[in-house]
Amino acid sequence: MQVFNAGLKVMKKNITTSMIYLLVFMVLSIYFVIAGSDEAKVFEQVKLDICVFDEDNTPESRELISFIGKCHNLVDIENNETKIIDALYYERVNYVLVIKQGYSQKLASGEESQLFENRHMHKGYNEIMAEQMLNEYVSAVRAYLAGGKDLASAVKSAEEALTESVSVDYKSFDEKSEAADNFKFYFQYLPYIFLCIMINALCPNIMTMNKGDIRYRTECSGIKPASYIMQIFAANTVMVVGVWLLFMLVGMVMYGGIYQGSAWICVLNSFVFMLVSASFSLLISCFAPNGNAINLITQILSLGMSFMCGVFVEQSLLSKEVLMAARFMPAYWYIRVNDMVSENSSSALSDAAGFMLIELAFAVVPVLLTVLIRKNNRSMKA
Repeated sequence: MQVFNAGLKVMKKNITTSMIYLLVFMVLSIYFVIAGSDEAKVFEQVKLDICVFDEDNTPESRELISFIGKCHNLVDIENNETKIIDALYYERVNYVLVIKQGYSQKLASGEESQLFENRHMHKGYNEIMAEQMLNEYVSAVRAYLAGGKDLASAVKSAEEALTESVSVDYKSFDEKSEAADNFKFYFQYLPYIFLCIMINALCPNIMTMNKGDIRYRTECSGIKPASYIMQIFAANTVMVVGVWLLFMLVGMVMYGGIYQGSAWICVLNSFVFMLVSASFSLLISCFAPNGNAINLITQILSLGMSFMCGVFVEQSLLSKEVLMAARFMPAYWYIRVNDMVSENSSSALSDAAGFMLIELAFAVVPVLLTVLIRKNNRSMKA
């Protein structure tokens, strides 16, 4: 166990750097949970920046402007073609509305054409939203007119009806609690976090063991390459398990207590992926990259895998081609298991074990490649 003990000593010397990465990504994981859960539960009415030019200048047109001001933000712009185009181009306004002369007369007579003119940069969400608001307003006024009210009363009634506030509450259609939602968001982003921490923290430790006097003394000894790799892996497993346990303790806070039921599948799945991350670190360290190269590899591997496998973007939103390529990455199978647990489907949970075995295969392959590379290097030097 000489290599194992030496690995623990090297790890102790690099503990400060490792703790910096750990704290940074711990804060990052908690932020992901808070941002993700808040985004899912907050409803807020979208407001456009609208400029209105009133050519009719009647009580009815002024009531319309008042109604628009309650629903959206009114912006004042000089009625000049150049300044209007500049304001639209630089997005100081989203929509320019012109209330045409004769608006009130046409509204009273039931005419719907030639009431407004509008200006916008391109047809899209903003224009559709503004036109929908105007159509609803005109339809409401016509409905009140058809009910026997005069124009002034119809305009006021329409404004009151359309600006009435509605209380919106977030409700879940399944039995999952708010803590369970936070729990899902927490485990969703762990592949990115684990890859970043393991590669940046483990690679320097392993590379230290692979250079200088330690490597020469090891190669002169009777320790076999496979045993050497296993002892290094075992030494770093101490750190791997410690980091994993710390994240699981934080996950218990997000979960709201001790894990129960299918939540343990997420816990086990995270441990399997932690082993995957550690094995990738073992393989990368064989090529002895410098600090900048390690950071580059970390970003390419963690971000690329996260975007393609469904960590940052739901797998249901990804194309078939992307998902087909993602099947050759461990994070894809991790997310599959995480989604199954969140769906709480007994039939789907039966497949979780098979998917975790696929993840374990991704952990074994880098270890085998590392052994082969070390054997090859040793034979070339012999």
